[in-house]
This record gives sequence, structure tokens and C-alpha cells, in this order.
Amino acid sequence: MTFAELIHLLRAHVELHGSLLALARRKTEVLKKNDIEALSALLADEQKHILAIRQLEERRQRWLKETLGDEAATISRCVEMATGKEREELEECQARLQTAVAAVAEANELNRQLIEQSLQFVTAMLETFAPTPSTYSRTQQYAPSPERPLFESKA
Repeated sequence: MTFAELIHLLRAHVELHGSLLALARRKTEVLKKNDIEALSALLADEQKHILAIRQLEERRQRWLKETLGDEAATISRCVEMATGKEREELEECQARLQTAVAAVAEANELNRQLIEQSLQFVTAMLETFAPTPSTYSRTQQYAPSPERPLFESKA
């Protein structure tokens, strides 16, 4: 059994995840600069990468189903089944893919924290400048005191 197609798909996965990591790092810089237009463009690029990764994943599952009869087979299982050079290449692809996925997750976590801090800042600023309901609300209705009249008739 040959795993050349799977190796090709995994290398494409690694390449796309590397590109996604570069986008995530650029997104970090854009978030620091608060550049909304650049962020929108990066998000569009990110969606394209995610779509391409999904398509690769579907191809990988199709290949696994056609070749091994199990679309949920793991790379580790394929490594066990492979021999020689293909085994080494699969192990390398597996390690590189794990590293790339972990790096993307780390960059995304940093971006999430930056966005969360920005939202906290915006919320704090809104609370500072927005009037509180008690500032303009009437807590008591004006009622003249019954002890003295409103107008002095002798004046």
C-alpha cells in the first residue's frame, strides 16, 4: 500500500497552516494598531484559508475511506501501516502539522486576548462618558410644603 497521496495532502495541510499562522501574526499587529480595514481584509483571507483546509480535510477523509475503508483513521495508524521512506515522511508530516496547529492556536489565543482587552477598554470608556440612569432620573417628585403658601399675598 502506498501513502504518497496522503503525504501530499498532509504537506498541503502544513503549508496552509503555516500561511494561516502568518495571517494570525499579521492580525496581531493589526489589532495592536487598531486598523479595522486591514483587520477586515485579513479576516476575509483567513476565511479562504479555512475553506481550503476544509476541502483538504474532505479529500484526506475520502482517501482514507477509499484506501483503508475507514475515514476516521489517524495519521498515527497510517504511520504504523507504512514502511520505509513513506513511514519517515508520514512521521515528519505528522510532527510538522502538530507544530503548525499548535502555533496557530497560540497566535489565535493571543488575538482573542487582545480583542477582549479592547472590548473591556471600549466598555470602560462608554461607562465613563455615558450618563448613569440615576443622574437624570427623578427620585422624588417636587411637592410644596403645606406649611407656607407658594405666593405671599402681602408682598
